Amino acid sequence: LGTCIVIFFGVHVIRILGWRIGAIATPCIMALVALPFFACIFMGLDTPATLRLAVVFGTVQSLLSKTSKYALFDPTTQMAYIPLDEESKVKGKAAIDVLGSRVGKSGGSFIQQGLVFIFGDIISAAPVVAVNFYSVLFLWFTGANQLSGLFHAQTEMDKADKLEKKR
Repeated sequence: LGTCIVIFFGVHVIRILGWRIGAIATPCIMALVALPFFACIFMGLDTPATLRLAVVFGTVQSLLSKTSKYALFDPTTQMAYIPLDEESKVKGKAAIDVLGSRVGKSGGSFIQQGLVFIFGDIISAAPVVAVNFYSVLFLWFTGANQLSGLFHAQTEMDKADKLEKKR
C-alpha cells in the first residue's frame, strides 16, 4: 500500500518540488531510514527484542529505499536524458546500464564477500558496511546535485533556443 502511495505521489513531488529534490530524495530517505537499523546493529543483537527491531528496521529501510528509487530517482534519471542530443542519449543510457547496474551490483557483492571473508560474518563487518553505505549515499547526493545544475543549465539553453527559433 505504501509503495503504491509513494509511486502515485512521486510524479507530483518531481513536478511540484523540481528535478533536484526528486533526484536527491532517494539517498536522503535511505540515509535516514538506515539510522535506526545500524543503531540496532551497533547496540548488539544479544536479545531477541533487539534482533527483532533490527529485522523490522532493515525491512522498512529496504522497502522504502526501493520504493523511493522507483518512484523518485528512476523518473529523474530518465528526465536527465531529455535535453541531450540523440547520440548522447544512446551512449549515456548504454554506459549507465552497463556501469551503473552491472558493475555496481557485482562490485557491491564483491565488497560484501570480501568483508565477510575478512571479518568472518557480516555483523562483525557492520561498521565498515555502514561507512561504505553512507559514503556511497554521500557520493550519490553530491552527484545528483551536480547533475541538477547541468540539467537545469541545459534545459534553460534549450528553452532559449526554442524562443530564438520562434522569432
